[in-house]
Amino acid sequence: MVRFTGAAIALGCTAMSASQADAAPARAAREAADSAALITNCYKMADRIVPRMRGRSAWVVRHADHCVRSGGSL
Repeated sequence: MVRFTGAAIALGCTAMSASQADAAPARAAREAADSAALITNCYKMADRIVPRMRGRSAWVVRHADHCVRSGGSL
């Protein structure tokens, strides 16, 4: 009886941790997709704003970095 109870508790804990583990990767994937979209949008906006000149790529990166850090606004 003690072995059966211990096995049931272990099985229940395993099932609960497995169900929680399934939710975490989906949330992480969604956050990664959101941040990738934000970064792409910031680079596109910075590319439109910075004029064509020598050393332009460094300025695009600076503007895009500022955009990402501020949550999507330049």
